[in-house]
Amino acid sequence: MPWYTPQDLETLKRDELASFVAENVRVLTEEEGLAVLANNYITPQLCAMIAQNARLTGIYSIRLRLIAMRQTPLAQAMKFIHYLYWFDLVRLSIDVKVPAQVRRAIDQQLLKGIEKLGIGERVATARRCSPALIQAFLFDREPRVLESLLVNQRLREEDVLHLAGSPNATPEQLLLLSADRRWAFRYAVRKALVLNPRTPRSAAASQLRFLSKRDLRDIHANPQTSVYLRRCIERLTPQVFSSASAD
Repeated sequence: MPWYTPQDLETLKRDELASFVAENVRVLTEEEGLAVLANNYITPQLCAMIAQNARLTGIYSIRLRLIAMRQTPLAQAMKFIHYLYWFDLVRLSIDVKVPAQVRRAIDQQLLKGIEKLGIGERVATARRCSPALIQAFLFDREPRVLESLLVNQRLREEDVLHLAGSPNATPEQLLLLSADRRWAFRYAVRKALVLNPRTPRSAAASQLRFLSKRDLRDIHANPQTSVYLRRCIERLTPQVFSSASAD
């Protein structure tokens, strides 16, 4: 059988590829192995042959490629997850081309390692992590982690509302959220910030003018609302409370 260059291997026809891998899997180089895996005719059977070769799977780039491929049998892809670097796991966890079962397993692996991360790693991860890790980072006490999380495209309004309304949120987190250009302009977030007693009063007061009169009435009547915010509401809409007194 002729020997092929890596470029040739990427374009072999189905039968030629199968024959080549069957005869040469034990001697493939890293470059050749990656070329075989990049071939459009790669099958689960061929991926399994490569995945079962300890010499090839000892090569980091081969393991990484096998995990990312839908053709790799799930059991073998799952096995290699434990041998990847953190930021490769983060990248794969948000890659929709990776099978959902593999992404869930990656999330579990990542969640186990969060406590070992330094601040810089947490900040970098929060910027582009999956929804599972967003939940883990949401109440991180380091402000820079929240700053990164707020620009993550996978962050949902329900996540932000959970933070904005939580008694576990810190004043620093709520202040950051109140100044965020992406989220602070959403009505539900404004209202949640005002209602949270832990929101710094200047930040809470700055949201009042954007709320409806009905919500202002309800907030004013809420026993948990501070005297400061009540006075701010009264100054902002005196006609609301004068008409209320008349009623």
